[in-house]
Amino acid sequence: MDRSAQIDRILSQQNVNGGPFWSRGDGNIHAPNGMSTLLVLNVLGELGASVRSHPQVAAAVEFVLDYQTPDGGLRYSPRGGKLPCLVGQGLAGIAKVGAADDPRAIAAMTWLISKRHDGGGWRCATVRWGKSTATDHSNPGATLFVLDALRYYGLQAQVRGDAAAGVESLLHHWETRLPTGPCAFGIGARFLSIEYPFTRYNLFYFVDVLSHYPQALADARFQAAYRELASHARGGQLIVEHPHKAWRGYEFAQPGQPNPVTARIFEDIRARAT
Repeated sequence: MDRSAQIDRILSQQNVNGGPFWSRGDGNIHAPNGMSTLLVLNVLGELGASVRSHPQVAAAVEFVLDYQTPDGGLRYSPRGGKLPCLVGQGLAGIAKVGAADDPRAIAAMTWLISKRHDGGGWRCATVRWGKSTATDHSNPGATLFVLDALRYYGLQAQVRGDAAAGVESLLHHWETRLPTGPCAFGIGARFLSIEYPFTRYNLFYFVDVLSHYPQALADARFQAAYRELASHARGGQLIVEHPHKAWRGYEFAQPGQPNPVTARIFEDIRARAT
């Protein structure tokens, strides 16, 4: 697979959703969820594109940061709210394309850290509280996006307690597997299938993010999750089982076929986990 050709193809589709840089015509940078501005930045970074190698990527980062509010948070649309899951996804993408040192990104991360929920991780206030005790827990999906971003920003030493609490909340969820948080994320058969790109809470993404945290690497619950992930490998390669339909035309998202992108990510996980 020619990564450069895949990057060029993604860049050529920047107006696919009706707005600039994979945004929707109404300015939403999260929708549609399959190929949004926020997700595309993450994929471009994982393919090796950066703000230095591709001016169009640098322009896309500027486009996202234009959604910043005075308190440092990032809206997902001109009138949308500031949801920790989407701020985390955006900051992870910005970091993966080499712009984590931008002062605006650092301000957004500071905002994001301040939003950690008392229950351990992060959650988005999109559902009325009080439906059940589980509703008031942190949201595993939001926490995973935030931890993906946090590892890039050089803030771990300052917020070690916040990162540790987030990691513990995800490891605890691996134990319980119950739907929890406002968006009721659980661990079931779909979570355990291999998905790429990382569009949502999923085993491959879960293990990849946690493998960057020493606290998780030393934990038996993480090792169990890693073994589950490794059990899906064939010939030493991790095979995508359920890619999002928006990406099925790309070589790195062909179900049942090996590809160097997921192989590299898996090999990096294995190097950290074993």
